[in-house]
Amino acid sequence: MKSKNNSSSFYYLLLIILLIVITDVIFNIFNKQYETAILSILTTFSLFLIPIWFFRNNLRLYAWLLLPFVIFVPITFACFLFYNVPINDSIVVLAKNTNFHEAYELLRGFIFPFFVILVVVASSYYFLLRRVPQKTSAKRGVFISVFSLLILLTFPLYSGSVTNYGQKLRARLYTVYPTSLAYAFGVVYNQSQLLESTQKERASFKYNAKQEPPITQKQVYVLVLGESARYDHFGINGYSRNTTPKLAQRSNLLSFNNMASGAYITEYAVPLIITGVGAENFKQHYKQTSIVGAFKEAGFKTYWITNQIDDGHINVHVGEADNKELLLTDFKATKNIRTDRDLLASLDKVLQEPGDKKFIIFHHLGSHYDYSARYPNSYDQFKPSNKTVFSKANDAKMKDVIINSYDNSILYTDNTLDSIITLTKQQNAVSSVYYISDHGENLFDDQQNLSQHAYAKPSKHIVHIPFFIWYSDALKTTKPQQIKNLQANIHKKASSENVLYTYLNMSGINFKGNDTNKSLVSSDFKEMPQRILGGASVVYDCDSLDNN
Repeated sequence: MKSKNNSSSFYYLLLIILLIVITDVIFNIFNKQYETAILSILTTFSLFLIPIWFFRNNLRLYAWLLLPFVIFVPITFACFLFYNVPINDSIVVLAKNTNFHEAYELLRGFIFPFFVILVVVASSYYFLLRRVPQKTSAKRGVFISVFSLLILLTFPLYSGSVTNYGQKLRARLYTVYPTSLAYAFGVVYNQSQLLESTQKERASFKYNAKQEPPITQKQVYVLVLGESARYDHFGINGYSRNTTPKLAQRSNLLSFNNMASGAYITEYAVPLIITGVGAENFKQHYKQTSIVGAFKEAGFKTYWITNQIDDGHINVHVGEADNKELLLTDFKATKNIRTDRDLLASLDKVLQEPGDKKFIIFHHLGSHYDYSARYPNSYDQFKPSNKTVFSKANDAKMKDVIINSYDNSILYTDNTLDSIITLTKQQNAVSSVYYISDHGENLFDDQQNLSQHAYAKPSKHIVHIPFFIWYSDALKTTKPQQIKNLQANIHKKASSENVLYTYLNMSGINFKGNDTNKSLVSSDFKEMPQRILGGASVVYDCDSLDNN
């Protein structure tokens, strides 16, 4: 009778493992990946049952050791329930780079359901834990452990994506929780280690940049890095709403209509913009300085003004600016409270400082969710918006309200950009202002009802981004052929890696590694395949992406 009871109670341990794996199973079934669901549950069960022989006399202790994996189940379930994505490296990066205010904006509509999930998971675990037997027989322990090991080692044979057995095994483990979480943390950790280990290499990197021939007039160049802005929601680009009334009135302004983002999240996208290495060569950015370093070598005083946290991959290039003390570090603590126009005072201060050669990076918060927090009430033109109507970030039923809020944030970006151009124009210098968004945004565009941008595989709405160039009359006089070339290339296929080459060439700066084929101000410009970096370091051809 005792043996029979132990046999029955052993199933409670299996139910704890099922509790751990249940999110992956539901996710795959919901997305009609039935074979993956079966492989997922068998892989995870095999992984957790291999140690049974070792813990045969302490099964309850083993159940306690599973607690850390259970703790993350509500988070994995929340990722699926709220955004229909499994936990991945992008979620880890976003969590690492957020703060209280940003997290609250994103999660305030999910606090109660998340609490319910937490209570259900914790209660289920405690209920099952108390019923797990203390021990099982050595014979059963050997059978379970060996059989589980054989199953785990057999599954890679069913994966045809790679040829190497070891790679197949890793690929199988990387797609199921909890090894998927370990992999995600591993990716982020390894990248941070690479950033530290290549610090000396970056410090010794030289562009050998020189302005040839020198421009004797005063020069001011501004690069504005936007956030989550879509090409097709700017009125100047043909959007049905007039979200860019000020930019539409600007002379000497060019809007490029075929610009692609280099990556799907900010921490990866920004380094690609400012280093020009291309999505497929992302790791190369560890080894070199950014466009800031090139301007600095050419004799420019450099500045970085930000309304973002700028951690990780971005942070290694922020330090290249001469005026790091002008970083608005108080904004790090108050991110999502101040609006982008609050930074204009710092820009004006920089422009009024002595010096005839200045290069400034201005990093916006732009249209980062919560969109309605990005602009003041006076810009709440499209209504109803989240200024007055509450909605969850992923609530497709509130699509119109969320899009109204998003469009208001674009309207505010229009005003901010126009003000930046005005301040720059007032310098009466050879000058230009570039604006490019880091990536786009999903706004419930199809039956998938995707929102925001944290999906490992980007959609076309993440890829297609706005890119504007404003140039002063003095620059047009100084570089007339470059302006003509810009106008000739306005419809051509380009990507964020072209920004560095274009800006340095427009400024007359020659540098080591210069490639005029990548410069939009050159008659030699050639279209190249547009590629974007997605989750798990996968690079996608933008033309192959659908809207899902």
